[in-house]
Amino acid sequence: MYECIRKIKEKKIQRLENEIFLVSEKHILKARNGDDYVGLKLKDKSGTIDAKIWNNLLHLKDKFEEGDFVKITGESNYYNDNWQIIIKSVEKIGDKDINKADFLPASKNNIETMKNELFTIINGVNNQSLKKLLLSIFDDKAFMDKFCVAPAAKTMHHAYAGGLIEHTVSVAKLAKEMVEYYQGIDKDLLVACALCHDIGKAYELDALTFGYTTQGKLIGHIVLSYTIVQNKIEKFGLISKERALNLLHCILSHHGEYEFGSPKKPKTKEAVLFHLIDMLDSRMQPVSDVEISSNSGWSDVVKIIGKSIYSPKKSNELF
Repeated sequence: MYECIRKIKEKKIQRLENEIFLVSEKHILKARNGDDYVGLKLKDKSGTIDAKIWNNLLHLKDKFEEGDFVKITGESNYYNDNWQIIIKSVEKIGDKDINKADFLPASKNNIETMKNELFTIINGVNNQSLKKLLLSIFDDKAFMDKFCVAPAAKTMHHAYAGGLIEHTVSVAKLAKEMVEYYQGIDKDLLVACALCHDIGKAYELDALTFGYTTQGKLIGHIVLSYTIVQNKIEKFGLISKERALNLLHCILSHHGEYEFGSPKKPKTKEAVLFHLIDMLDSRMQPVSDVEISSNSGWSDVVKIIGKSIYSPKKSNELF
């Protein structure tokens, strides 16, 4: 149900008649010739797709907003290595007529299983002060209710309900494995950073539209994550000043470069290693999950790496 986007990308439908989508983004933009058009991102259970309204703007552009469910008639086409929808008509649908969960792409992994994995990782932390700090964050039911349904990003990686906890557990597992290959790394601190680095995304991203909240737009998840951890440290005084400084630095620097929104560049062994772990998981999830055309063997462009992925049916097809 509500998997029109997948069918478009599989070339199973071209003409759309009263198909239902969630509007996750809406922008009034200008074309090269100076004319206005509406640029959208539409979502259903199977993913996200770009859409445009070129004609009849005065009649259509104010009929709906971000976060609304809409019924659309139009056509799909392939442009700049990506599928999109050209909308001919659009009609807003009342929320009461829709089960919102039907439109949210969701993690393939069971949420309760991932929660159990997360707490198993916490319980495996040897440093008791760090363990108490982590439990003070993740034992909060109100926080966990948000954390477990949140996406990890709008579109780039783990962009589905449950994506945040999936990404968090994944980088924590990688941290536990990779720390064994390098000397002088504080394993417990690295794992704590893995678990805490993105917790602010529970407040940065709207769990329905995957758009940015006001907090997300004005502050951002890195500073939100830093603030949550810093407040817990100040409230409970659980870890040493030196370890606290390193943990907070790891959180602030995990994007690696200023141009990627990182307030600081990694300057400790743990911070450098964790930045690379986070980058690895955020790149490989969309690459691993990308849909490959059964005809060409190629995928659409994976946005986070800016490339299409080739996956031949048999290794000898390359030769």
